[in-house]
Amino acid sequence: MSLLPAFLGPPRSQFASTSFIYEAIHHPVTVLITFLHYLILYLRGPSYKPPVPSKTKPSIRVVCISDTHSKIPPATLPKGDILIHAGDLTNSGSRAQIQQTVDWLKSLQKPWPGSSDGYMHIVVVCGNHDAYLDERSRSAHDKAYKNQTLSWGKIHYLQHSSVTLSFLDGRKLKIYGAPQIPRCGGKDFAFQYERGQDAWTDTVPDDADVLVTHNPPKWHLDLATSGGLGDEFELQEIWRTKPTLQVCGHVHSGYGKEYLWWDKAQKLFEEVREHAYGNGKGQFTQTPLVELLDISLYIKGMRVIWEDLKGLAWSRLWGGARQGTILVNAALTRQTTNQLGNKPQVVLL
Repeated sequence: MSLLPAFLGPPRSQFASTSFIYEAIHHPVTVLITFLHYLILYLRGPSYKPPVPSKTKPSIRVVCISDTHSKIPPATLPKGDILIHAGDLTNSGSRAQIQQTVDWLKSLQKPWPGSSDGYMHIVVVCGNHDAYLDERSRSAHDKAYKNQTLSWGKIHYLQHSSVTLSFLDGRKLKIYGAPQIPRCGGKDFAFQYERGQDAWTDTVPDDADVLVTHNPPKWHLDLATSGGLGDEFELQEIWRTKPTLQVCGHVHSGYGKEYLWWDKAQKLFEEVREHAYGNGKGQFTQTPLVELLDISLYIKGMRVIWEDLKGLAWSRLWGGARQGTILVNAALTRQTTNQLGNKPQVVLL
C-alpha cells in the first residue's frame, strides 16, 4: 500500500493528529494564524509567574499525570509536593483494576510529614475508562459486589468536590475535581453526557486555585482538527473562574502545556478555531485550499495578531500583570498507542 494517501489523508481516528501537510492543504490560512499566534505567545512568555521563592516559602511543585490506563510509568516520577492524576487510571474500569492503580499511587505518598520521600498530597479524578466510579457504568460483576469499596488511604479522590490542602510553608491550595466528559463511547464509559449539553456552568467554585478535569476545554490542547474534542461550556466556565492551574487529559494527542491569558487575543483565537474547525469543518471534510477564499477568516486572523502584538507590548514593555492560567494536558499515553510515551508535566505555583 502506498504511504502517500496515509500521509496526505485524514487520520483513522478522531483522537489522532493530522499531518502538517494535510493541515496546510485543507486549512492553510488557519495554520498561518495559529503559527503566528503561538509564536507571539512564546515571545510574550508565561501568563503566570509563581511567587518569588525563598528558604522559608519555596514554590509548590505540582507533578501532573493522566491516562496511565493500568500501566505504571517505567521511570521514576519527578519529585514534587503534590501529585495530580487527571483520570483514566485503568482500561477496563473494574474495581480490582482501579484498586491496583490506587495502591501504586499510595506507595508514592510520604510515609510521614517531613519525610523527604514521596508526595505530601495526591489528588485523583476519574476518567471515562474508570467505570466502577460511576454507578451507571459499572460492570455486572462489580454490581454484584456493590458492598466492596475502594481503599484510597490518604489520597484525595475528587468527584464534583473540592479539597483545601496545606503545605509546610503555610501556603494553601483549593483544588476542585470534576470527571464529566462529552459522550465518546458506550454505556461502559463513566460520567458521560451528550455533547452540546451544558454540564459545567456555575459548577466550579469561584475561589478554586487548581481545577482538575479529565476532559480539556474546547480549542485548547484538545485536537482542534477533529472539531474540538473539548467542551465549549467547560471553556466558558474557566473563562469565568480563571483558575491558576487546570490539569486534564483524555485527548492523548493534545498532550502539552499552554498559557491562557484571558484577554481579547485569546477570545478571538478561539473564534478563529470555531470558524475553521467548528460545525463539522474539523471532521476532515474541509475542501482543500477553500480557506484561501475565506475573506472573513483573514479579517479574524488579522485581529488576532493585532491583539497578540498589543498583549506582547503590554507584557514586555509596560510590565503588564501576569494573572493567567497554566493549562496542562498530562496524558502519559502517547497519541493513539497503548504505550506510556509522554513525560509527566511539572508546574511551579
